[in-house]
Amino acid sequence: MKKPFALLFLMLAALAAHAPARPRAAPPRPAPAAAAAVFRGSWNYAVYAKDRSELPPAYQTMTVEEVPQYAIDINIRQRGSRLSATCGIVARYLAKVEDCGFTATARNGSAQFRLRSSFGGAATVRLTLRGNRLQWKTIRRTGESYYPDDVVLRRLKPGETPPYVENEGGR
Repeated sequence: MKKPFALLFLMLAALAAHAPARPRAAPPRPAPAAAAAVFRGSWNYAVYAKDRSELPPAYQTMTVEEVPQYAIDINIRQRGSRLSATCGIVARYLAKVEDCGFTATARNGSAQFRLRSSFGGAATVRLTLRGNRLQWKTIRRTGESYYPDDVVLRRLKPGETPPYVENEGGR
């Protein structure tokens, strides 16, 4: 009985030696690149008077939500990591209005850019994305401008507008 077993063993060994190699497990795939932070959308920050009596005389018949003490609105378009945006700022109960725009490259959830104010100043700003919040931090400024120092904007829902933005059909 030993000979058939030995013969069988030799045959199996020969087959194994000439058999195609067993496929190895595929190497683990690299983790997908982190999804680019989504800055795209409309963002808003606003501060209002506590009471209508704080509004300037010309606005005292309006609600406090119609006349922000200070507000910033940003509309950001994004293609990959490239951002382009328009922004508007109202300060001192609509007495100071600043229109701005910028392009920047987002890296690791942040983007930095320089703005020139229509009031003669300039500022370097860093935007940092944190979920549905966007931190605006002015890291350097010169001259006169009404850019905020450090505020957190909220992402507006599609179709949502701040209460001080007049609807096309009027109020």
